[in-house]
Amino acid sequence: MNRTVYAACALTLALGLTFMFVAAPHPWGWEGFDHYHQLALEVARGRPFPTMEVPWGYAYFLAAFYRTFGDHPVIPLLVQVALNACMPLFVFIAARSWFDPQIATNAALFTGLFSFNTVYASTQSSDAVCTVLFMAAVVAFVRARRDDRWRWYAIAGVLAGLAPQFRPNLVLIPIVLAGFAVLERRSWRRARQAALLTACAAATIAPWVVRNYRLTRTVLPTSVHGGVQLWYGTLQVGPYLNSKAYNPRAVFDGSAFAYTSLIDVPLVVTGQVNPCLPAQPVKNTLWYWTDRDPTRRRVDAAAADRSFDATLPAPGADAVLYYYVESLCDEGGETRTHRTPVLGERAPFVYFISGNHLGDLDVHADLLDVFDLIRLVRHEAWREPLPHADRLTAAGVVDVAGAVDALTPAPASGFAPAPQPRLAAEASNATLTLADGSSVVVPHDWSGRITDVTFDGPLALALMHSTVSLAELQIRREQGLSGRARPESGPEDFAINHVFYREEPHMMRRYYALALDNIRRDPAGFVLSCLYRSVRLFVIQGTADPFTAHQFEGSRVIYAAATVASAVYLLLFVAGVVIAWREGYRLTLPLLLILYVPATIAPVLTNMRYTVTVQPLVFMFCAASIAAARRGAVTAIPAASIQK
Repeated sequence: MNRTVYAACALTLALGLTFMFVAAPHPWGWEGFDHYHQLALEVARGRPFPTMEVPWGYAYFLAAFYRTFGDHPVIPLLVQVALNACMPLFVFIAARSWFDPQIATNAALFTGLFSFNTVYASTQSSDAVCTVLFMAAVVAFVRARRDDRWRWYAIAGVLAGLAPQFRPNLVLIPIVLAGFAVLERRSWRRARQAALLTACAAATIAPWVVRNYRLTRTVLPTSVHGGVQLWYGTLQVGPYLNSKAYNPRAVFDGSAFAYTSLIDVPLVVTGQVNPCLPAQPVKNTLWYWTDRDPTRRRVDAAAADRSFDATLPAPGADAVLYYYVESLCDEGGETRTHRTPVLGERAPFVYFISGNHLGDLDVHADLLDVFDLIRLVRHEAWREPLPHADRLTAAGVVDVAGAVDALTPAPASGFAPAPQPRLAAEASNATLTLADGSSVVVPHDWSGRITDVTFDGPLALALMHSTVSLAELQIRREQGLSGRARPESGPEDFAINHVFYREEPHMMRRYYALALDNIRRDPAGFVLSCLYRSVRLFVIQGTADPFTAHQFEGSRVIYAAATVASAVYLLLFVAGVVIAWREGYRLTLPLLLILYVPATIAPVLTNMRYTVTVQPLVFMFCAASIAAARRGAVTAIPAASIQK
């Protein structure tokens, strides 16, 4: 049996090397996906880890080799192929504590031959190392329970704490292991051992949590990517069950306003102003105030190559920020002041600090925006009162056509006459049809959320994200200027909180708000989609649609083969669970760890790659199925011979 296990390890190594140097059934090459190669190079050069979208584990694993040997991906890949070669041995050690030795041996052989992790080990993928860490944690936990040794509980805790820094959904695995240990043997000694496991896992995760909290004042044990993944999951419901790309609600990815939901951290302002062309400004000064504190304050911003950056105090509460920049320019020996925007304090840029992700943030009617357009539609369709009508009228916006004209982005060729928009009102909704055939459908029953409105078409989407200063429109009207201005610098030339440690936590919150809004609209559909994905998660489902699945040479054949293989694995697994239960094997812990993945992943956007971590455990039940089938065949042969 041991020779078979070691042969399985050698086979895993050989397959991994073949996928590395000969041909692999994936299209990514050595540098893989998720940009880990670039992240690792940044870390290897001594720069800070530049994101929270992915946890640090795999990037630092690669960076250790890049710092030592240089930019040679082959070296860390060889190491992870070698680590993956340990998987059959890990599977055997764990399986023999739950099943008989023959099933454990077959599970090891199954892993050596058919593990998808061997495919991922030949490219830069966090799954390749995560699966090894996860199984090593399981093995350590098995040893801890068998030998009743404290150090093995500590080792299991450290390994279980490292795993979520490669695959974030594993963050609760230490709690699962600790809870199982306590429930299995209810004693003070086992409780203390479980506490040790949890403490070691927490200590392993702590440096990342502390780093994230210092940057964001938010507790982030893994990454911020869960927000967008949950939103994607809520888009894959009903007729869009297999692809979020075609769900019309996907248009709400971008916000109608420039805003942040982070109120307890300073605002980081960066910009690119060029009023002094061809020279660069001698000095840039940022003037700002808020609706809570109208006192004008200034920050001398560091300038270089016509760019600048500044830091403003943390708002501490919801607020509206007003700001403009004064640039001192040396023009032929004479210093002149230029303002961006040109009207300066009279029509400053506006930025919002609020956690109202889906509502109208423009509480003081400083801007003409899509919410004003919606209210104008409702006013003309159903004669509803128009909020801030005086501000709109003073700015020359008196109807829907005027609002569309003012909000329509200027093309590079300049403004040109366009057909007037058409408004058709019914009892349940009002449809605004635009010049390019785009439409905005406003429901009669409107909660005030932007997500209640349907936007279809390029111009409709452009209007959803467009804003214009009402003060600027009013001043131009008072000066007798017709048409719309095309300033050389606009809000897009400035970025507030666009550094990763501000933007990524904010977007996480926004995506959670969008996801909860989708769930609120169709809770039953979301539950059904989760149930579907909990099974779908174990089967690769390829498609020729480039918006749904990655396309590459030979992908049709590879997807078909992977679908068949993963479906067979699933059927053997289900049969193995039934057989193991009937034969009295101790299947609680492995089954609990397998079911943990769909329980934590099914609500979000999923694919079969997320189950690679627990696939070695699935193979144990597959081996139980095959062993039962072989026993049945052996038993049937003598019976058939006697009958003959």
